[in-house]
Amino acid sequence: MQNNLENWAKEVAVKTAFKIGKEIYRGYYYSDKIRNIIYDGIYQGKQAVLKLYDDPRLSDEPIAQNVYGRINKSRILFAPEVYKYEITSPKKGWLIMQKLSGGYFMSSPLALGERADFLRLYLEYRQNLKKPTRALTLVENLPADEFHIFRISRWLQLANDKEEERLAKGEKPVLVPSKFIPYYKKACRVIRHEFAKRRMVWCHGHFKPHEIYALPNQNKFYLTDFAHSKMYPEGYELAFIVWADWIMHADWRLPYKEWRKGIFGWLKEIEPIGKKLGFKNFKSLIRASLVERCLGAILADICATDRPKQEKEKRIKLIYELLDELRC
Repeated sequence: MQNNLENWAKEVAVKTAFKIGKEIYRGYYYSDKIRNIIYDGIYQGKQAVLKLYDDPRLSDEPIAQNVYGRINKSRILFAPEVYKYEITSPKKGWLIMQKLSGGYFMSSPLALGERADFLRLYLEYRQNLKKPTRALTLVENLPADEFHIFRISRWLQLANDKEEERLAKGEKPVLVPSKFIPYYKKACRVIRHEFAKRRMVWCHGHFKPHEIYALPNQNKFYLTDFAHSKMYPEGYELAFIVWADWIMHADWRLPYKEWRKGIFGWLKEIEPIGKKLGFKNFKSLIRASLVERCLGAILADICATDRPKQEKEKRIKLIYELLDELRC
C-alpha cells in the first residue's frame, strides 16, 4: 500500500497543480498497515497539505471535516479548511487542506494540568457536532450493545489470526485461553447489560490529544483527522480519551499501583463532563465503556500487533488488573 499511496500522491499533485513537498506524516492501521500519508506543499500560492487515505474502514473524511467547518460556532476550536478533495470509494480519497503552523500538536500522556483544558475543548466540539454527515451504514443502525459486540468480534478475529501465526511457527501464544476467556466472557456480559439501554450518537470518533493542534497564544485550536466520524454508543468517546491518552501511551513499565493513578485520575476529571452531557448513571456507563476499551486494547492493540513480547505481556497484565478493579 505504501508505493500505491506514494504513486497516487504524484498523480493527484499533477492533476490539481499541488506542488508536492516532503512527506510529513503517515498513519497506520493496527501498527503495520499504512492507511494514510500526508505531504507538505503549495496549492494556489498558499501553504497547504495533501492527505491521501486508503482505509479498510468506511470514511467520508473530507465531507465530515467540511461540515464541521460550516456548522461550527466555536470561537476557539476549528477544523483546517479543505480547499479541494475527491472521494474515490467509500474507503479511499484525498484532500488538500490548510497547513497549520505556528503551534504544536498536543501529545500523550497529557500533564495533569492539561487535562482540564483538553476536556474544555471536548465540550466545545460536542456542542458543535451532533448530526450525521452521511447516510448511516447497516452496522451504525445496530443497537449500542450489538454495535460494540460486532466490533469486538472483529478484533477477536484479528487476535486469533495472529495467534494462529505464532502457533504455526512454534511460538507460545500471547493470550493464554484459560486466563483470557473468562475476562472476555464477563466483559461482554457487562457491555451487553449496560449498552442495551444506551443510545448511539454521532461522533468525531478519534478525539484525542494528538488530533488537537494548539495555538495557545491565540487561544485557538484545531481539531484534525475526521476519518473516523461515525455513530458510536454514548460514553464511547470519553473512555476513548482515557484509552488513547493513558492506557496506550503511559509508561507500560510502571507497577500497577502507579499506572492505575492515571486511569482513575482521568475518570475523576471526566465525570463532570458526562454529567454536563446529560448521561444518566454515569459511573455505570463509564465503567462499561472502559471495559470495552480494555478488550479492544488486549485484542487489537496488543495481541494483533508486533510489539515486543515483554511489552505485550506487561501491558496485558496491567489491563487484567484494571479489569479486576472494575469488577470484570
